[in-house]
This record gives sequence, C-alpha cells and structure tokens, in this order.
Amino acid sequence: MSEPNVLPIMRKRPKWAEAVERLRDLAASRGDGPHRAAEEYGGIYKGSRGAMVFDVVVSRQRKYKSVVLPRVEKWVAAVGEPSLKTLAQTEVDGKQFGLQRAEPRTMQTVATNLSSFCQTEGLSEDAGCRKWAEGVQGLEHAPKLDPVVGGVSGIGPALFAYMRMRCGADALKPDLRVANALRNLGFDVPGDEHSILVVARAAAAELDVSLLVLDQLLWGRDG
Repeated sequence: MSEPNVLPIMRKRPKWAEAVERLRDLAASRGDGPHRAAEEYGGIYKGSRGAMVFDVVVSRQRKYKSVVLPRVEKWVAAVGEPSLKTLAQTEVDGKQFGLQRAEPRTMQTVATNLSSFCQTEGLSEDAGCRKWAEGVQGLEHAPKLDPVVGGVSGIGPALFAYMRMRCGADALKPDLRVANALRNLGFDVPGDEHSILVVARAAAAELDVSLLVLDQLLWGRDG
C-alpha cells in the first residue's frame, strides 16, 4: 500500500508506535482471516444488490448481527427477488421493518439511482455497483459530491464508505465500532468520521494492508 502523506504526522501522535505494535500483534494472531474476509466482502450480496442497499441503510446505529441481518432477511423473504430494481419499485413499509421515518425513502432513492447508473453504463447490477464504488474513490471526505449515493439524504460518510465496501471497493466504515477498536489498541482517535478515516488509513499503511483488510481485522476484535 502507498504511504499516506499524513503518516509522518500520525507517527508524532502520543503512543502511536505502541499502538501500531499492538495492531501488528493483532494482525499476526488473526493470520490471513481478515484478508480472506476482505476478498469475499464485495460478493456477499452478489445478485441481490437491493438487499445490500437495505442492509447499508438499516445498519446505521444498530447492532448488525442481532438487528440488521434479521431485518434484511425479512425484507428478502417479503419481496422474493432482492434486486435494486425491486427495491426501487416496491414500497417499503417502515413499521413492518422497524425503520425510522426517513429510511424507506433513503433506501429507495439510492436503489433507484444505482439501478439507473447500471442501466446507463450497460452493466449488470453487480458490475455496475462495483464500477460506481470504484469511480467515487477520493470522495470519502465529501460524499455529498456524489449524485448517485452520497448525495442522497440520510447517507453520511460512514454509510457512503460501507456502501462502497459492500459493492467491492477498498474502503473502511468510519463508525464508532472502528473508533473504539482503534482506541482499545492505544490509538488517539478523535470522534468525528473524518479523523477516524485519517487515523485508520495511516494505521493500514503501517501494516501495508488495504483499508478493507484493516476494517475486517478490527471487526474481528470488536464485533
């Protein structure tokens, strides 16, 4: 991995070196598990990109395994074909799926935009989602500049990153889980999403791994 320009600054932060050593120890203890998980990550929702969007939107401030996944499975069972087109064209009952008031509109707008993007590009939903995710690299700190997903109301930096991850791009979700996992290792991490991203990118560079591998490494520790 290329070294980020901020790495010399990060190395001057309190107890950075010690935290990096703990991170190296964690990586050694996990072996190639995080690498395998990262390789498989973008294909989890292969052929069911509508369910992917549902997952991403519902994941905001909810426990993943006990809350998000059961709701995704409930939606898939209700619609049968969990494609972007299905989500875009089928009304989502917020009460039925335990959603906040604005979440159905958010997920349906994202599904509509991604479906349109795929059609315009002449690509399948799987290939189109990946092309979108790779094409918006560089907008991690300014997702609102992306008209397809990031510009949709209800999508912030964390969900923008998570959507890219699920589509197969290299990214890390800058949420409380990642921040806490880094802090538990000794990294000094401010609470805002942008700082989490910067610290995480520097930490990944120290290990010479991708952001997605780091995310999966930290998930194994904290999730």
